[in-house]
Amino acid sequence: MQTKTYTLGKTIVNYYIDDEENVSFFLCPQSKADLIREPWLEPEGDFDPAARYLHAWHLGRLAYVHIIGQSMVNPGFTMKSFDVKLRFLSQEVVKDGDRTTVETWMLTDYDCKLLHKLTYIEGLGGFACETVFVNASDKDVTIDMLSSFAMDNLVPFHMDDAPNTYQFHRFFGGWSKEGKHICQTIEELSLEKAWPMWQTCYSNEKFGSMGSYPTRRYFPTAVFEDKKTGVFWGAQMACNSTWQMELTRWDDALSFSGGLGDRDFCGWKKIVKAGEAFAAPTAYLAVSDEDLFDCCANLTDMLKPAWRAYGEKGIPTTFNEYCATWGTPTQEKMLQFCKELKPFGIKYLMIDAGWCNAGQEQSGNGEWLIDKSIFPDAKAMNAEIRANGMIPGIWIEFECTTAGSKMYEPEYDHMHLTRDGVVIDAMSRRTYWDLRRQDVIDYLDERVIKFLKDNDFGYLKVDYNNNIGAGVDGAESDAEGLRQHLEAVRNYFIRMKREIPDLIIENCASGGNRNEPTMMGVTAVSSFSDAHESVEIPYIAANLHNLMLPAQSAIWCVLHPEDDKERLVYSLAATFLGRVCLSGDVPKLADWQKAILKEAMEFYAKLENVICNGRTKIYGNRSSCQRYPEGLQVVCRKTEDEMLVVYHAFEDDMQDVSFTIPDGFKVKDRFYGDKITLCGDKIIVKDVEPFTAGAVLLGK
Repeated sequence: MQTKTYTLGKTIVNYYIDDEENVSFFLCPQSKADLIREPWLEPEGDFDPAARYLHAWHLGRLAYVHIIGQSMVNPGFTMKSFDVKLRFLSQEVVKDGDRTTVETWMLTDYDCKLLHKLTYIEGLGGFACETVFVNASDKDVTIDMLSSFAMDNLVPFHMDDAPNTYQFHRFFGGWSKEGKHICQTIEELSLEKAWPMWQTCYSNEKFGSMGSYPTRRYFPTAVFEDKKTGVFWGAQMACNSTWQMELTRWDDALSFSGGLGDRDFCGWKKIVKAGEAFAAPTAYLAVSDEDLFDCCANLTDMLKPAWRAYGEKGIPTTFNEYCATWGTPTQEKMLQFCKELKPFGIKYLMIDAGWCNAGQEQSGNGEWLIDKSIFPDAKAMNAEIRANGMIPGIWIEFECTTAGSKMYEPEYDHMHLTRDGVVIDAMSRRTYWDLRRQDVIDYLDERVIKFLKDNDFGYLKVDYNNNIGAGVDGAESDAEGLRQHLEAVRNYFIRMKREIPDLIIENCASGGNRNEPTMMGVTAVSSFSDAHESVEIPYIAANLHNLMLPAQSAIWCVLHPEDDKERLVYSLAATFLGRVCLSGDVPKLADWQKAILKEAMEFYAKLENVICNGRTKIYGNRSSCQRYPEGLQVVCRKTEDEMLVVYHAFEDDMQDVSFTIPDGFKVKDRFYGDKITLCGDKIIVKDVEPFTAGAVLLGK
């Protein structure tokens, strides 16, 4: 057995190469390196059907691939297999500025190779993992499974199968209930080792999201935990099409892997021509010796380079008129909002749906021509908005056409996505442009990019309100067609930013159905959810700290004249968990209500550093039910020298919360945070009332 060891940041990376030239790796916190054992070197016990435990350990793989023609050990169960050989060829460490990449080449059947790249960026907590399939032969081959990452050898801290030791953390998606955390033991997942541990007794948990809503059922983030040693291994897929993850029980160890949805999962296959290569989606990996929150923070760290490239300075606030007009915006209303909102320092003033067909927010979209009866002079309106220190924004769902538009009619079917030769029509009212076509790109250049330029809009909310489904025509498999189309969609986001460099783009898909790294990586901000006025808004907003950067999470805060002080504070304090997105009847608020709003925006203006650079932990006893939440939620986001504490009390069963903080912090500012006290080295939140909230900012 050969071991190659690298220390990257706080992590030890061990690559293991056995006598048959199989290769795998293991990520380990430096603090736990002394606990690593070598169970794969122990001889397997003689078969004894009466034995309660028999030692068995495979070294695992660095990656998994399946080429059509290779054997498949467990079809319909998992396409991962040890029978598909990957022979170690070479390894090189490449340094480029603050980046260190370990590049490993492997050889498989048919003269094909895999390149595995693990990249560490100084200052970030995780790793980028890339897997590239290279057809080095003189014939085309077809692959129908390729992993983005594989963390095998979980866990070499134990010399047996470690019963009652492991847990698996996942995060549900779902409309207006994004990010709910679920933790299950390996035993609850029925991933225990079976008695003789023959190959046919392997266990596997495969999950993911299918179609063009990559966070519809699950977010592409999961964490494997060893409770006894206190180590967490996390992975996040960067994929805006169908993705999958798998947790597999091989023997004494488990294998955690993920990539594009494979042929078993969604019918995917891909022809790789002779001499060409195909890259799996990037995955982000992390390990922590602290807790789940720290492991997830290490993963979301990896989103920062793209956010810094596509984002904007600070955390500007937004007013979106949707929950004030409910699909009936007008130029007159927008200018009234502009006048009323100026004292609150709002940066972006957004027109949402309904601007191109008066009173028809989801119908007749496709031409994207502004309705002159309600917006007689958009350019003049935007000039006035800019003169008042704000940037005008607008909503467009440019990937779709809807019933009532001429672009929805059969004359344009050839420009739309099809499945089995039939135009895909969601709910009999929404069809989808095929962005692989040049005529579609040309059309959108005219109706979207030119429209934004001509009218001087500086903010674009891109919405997307239905899932295409598992696949589309136009490639060697429907799932590959979907992948190609969604790659083209992402490329159009890049095109818009290139054509209008100052444009700020918001990523929205009925709220949070596209909040994954590839789409968040080409946009400045994402709609956290379509939860507009519900009491679970702070619950959802806190969930998402494990899954995305709060500096990109736009949180709805809808205000009404009938709101009492407690409700105003409750709603406004939720926005401190991300980006402020105000809406509602702000012009009708009483003076005392506007004073609370102004106080909230002044407090929020002090949170840039802690929101952009902090790390989050969530305390309290909030209930599992998000729709009717109970208990107390306390979110603490901390940098080295600042700390933000935000509490939300829900309906019932509020228990006092206290937690220890480092020495030297003092209260700098409060927003109705009298229930939060600093006592020595502890933060204490107690004696709260139902549906109240408050926040404090501490500093050194």
